[in-house]
Amino acid sequence: MSTYSDGDRLARRPHEGFTRSVSEGLPRPRTRRSGIDLRLRLPGLMRLADWLSIAVTGLAFDLLVESQYRFPLAQALSIVLVATVTVNCLEVAQAYSVCSMGRTGAQLAKLSIAWASAFVCLAAIAYLTDGSLRLLGESTDLWFVANGLLLLASRYAVGVLVMQWQKKGRLVRNVAVLGSGPAVLALAEKLRARKDEANLIGVFLDADAGAPPADVDGDLDRLVLMASDGQVDEIILALPWSSAAAMNRAIARFSDTQVEVSIHPALSELDYPPQDFALIAGVARLTVQRRPLSGWGAPLKRAEDFVLAFLLLVVVAPLFIVVAVAIKIDSRGPIIFRQERYGFNNNRILIYKFRSMHHDPHPDPSVPQARPNDPRVTRIGAFLRRTSLDELPQLLNVLRGEMSLVGPRPHAAAHNEKYARLIDGYLGRHRMKPGITGWAQVNGWRGETETTEQMRRRLEHDLFYIATWSLLLDIKVLIMTIPVVLRGTNAY
Repeated sequence: MSTYSDGDRLARRPHEGFTRSVSEGLPRPRTRRSGIDLRLRLPGLMRLADWLSIAVTGLAFDLLVESQYRFPLAQALSIVLVATVTVNCLEVAQAYSVCSMGRTGAQLAKLSIAWASAFVCLAAIAYLTDGSLRLLGESTDLWFVANGLLLLASRYAVGVLVMQWQKKGRLVRNVAVLGSGPAVLALAEKLRARKDEANLIGVFLDADAGAPPADVDGDLDRLVLMASDGQVDEIILALPWSSAAAMNRAIARFSDTQVEVSIHPALSELDYPPQDFALIAGVARLTVQRRPLSGWGAPLKRAEDFVLAFLLLVVVAPLFIVVAVAIKIDSRGPIIFRQERYGFNNNRILIYKFRSMHHDPHPDPSVPQARPNDPRVTRIGAFLRRTSLDELPQLLNVLRGEMSLVGPRPHAAAHNEKYARLIDGYLGRHRMKPGITGWAQVNGWRGETETTEQMRRRLEHDLFYIATWSLLLDIKVLIMTIPVVLRGTNAY
């Protein structure tokens, strides 16, 4: 006589769930037009529309404006190049996600950068080939302006349309939660708080979960009926991971429906949110920390740092002389202040700044942070610190490869060692080169940190930047740095 329970038999033979659903006469799935289809198809349609828009207008301008009405192969390749580079830049900038399409301002900024980048690539290739390929025709300028305006107008129209669809719920997936215990109710509350991403149609309790609470909408059998009737786009299982039999039974009941089934990881108390789930050698693994700047990320960021730092040094070179003279006139001591701090991979580096405090041959090893009306700060130093001009010599650190333009700000060694003891995971901010400016600084976490909680919040921003780095994010931080510097907030 078998000792397996009914749940164990289903776990070992999942196909029985399918057989049982048919034998019980449950309705078969019906083909329907679901909101999730539009959500999945819209990004692909936008990629195709962008590419065709650029290619067709490029061809039209070339045929209408070029004096001899001819279409050389080189110019055809240039049009294909610009279209492909633009679409790929938008893809890297995540401009084709539905959430991004609904943010019109961000879309216009991303499109402008991608469109300009494509023509910079075209101009660079034309320059390197000494014009022998004739990539730039007589209509290039007109094409750049006209098609740029067309893309901006179309993106604005799509943004308005997406916002209307979001309000009507056409781009929001219908989600149901199936589980047991307090975990299912906690998950439901989180979904209700984000109505722009998910429409929670109900909370359902597993058959073996006991008496249902008052705010539960039904059990597994009712949810199967709703899924078969096409009322649900996705079902999230919030069942204990240790109960494989219950999970297999639930999944098997939905095997003959068109619904998506996902498993809630139940890691709400984990400080490191899951980033990816995949198989390696047939073994399932949940990634909570990726290697930053993997693949081409590191050389791209290094190229960005070197080119921009070099250009900035050329532009501000006269300012270096003015600041150096002002420091010498204002107080005695060296012009450049050098301090040892922790950099990439916890290695110590020597950073450079314009001296903004009175020179002390025997400084306090605890390195007290600057405060309002700090007597250590010189008259010219107060201006330098308020305008962040004291940071300019760190462009030399960037050229040397010790720092980046954007990254977690390097703290004094004493402060670094202090907070490394107080905050778990604090040294994770050294997984990327420190920066002259950073995501934390442009979001209000600049200057003095009086409490451990303030440093913890700064750390959260630094780790977010490391986990989500992109060239577009760097450009965004650099642009956001300008008003922060002009306001001089928390700079003493």
